[in-house]
Amino acid sequence: MTSGHGPGDWPVLDVGGEVGALVVHLAAVPAGGELEAQPAGRPGRRFHTGVHLRPVAGHLGPVALFPEVVEGAYQVLGEDHLPLAVVDVAGGRVTTLDLRGGRHTGAGWR
Repeated sequence: MTSGHGPGDWPVLDVGGEVGALVVHLAAVPAGGELEAQPAGRPGRRFHTGVHLRPVAGHLGPVALFPEVVEGAYQVLGEDHLPLAVVDVAGGRVTTLDLRGGRHTGAGWR
């Protein structure tokens, strides 16, 4: 079993019921190496994950994986802690958000 944190590694996810996962594709690894999110409108409930190089379309690209997210609306935050996008995460599914070309693209975003 791999750690899921090396270049090219993808971890195994256990989603189901009210729990989903969120995959965010980025143009670059943030300076701090992490990406933050929070339930929409609830800044006191922020959580973060590391950004790692993972295989994307035949090359390694920066990807943040939030592996266990309770279904609902979430704001993905930039390094300035301002929202980059609002995304709806569904239980039992992996939601993908693509921020490589700017803001607000991908499945489930608003």
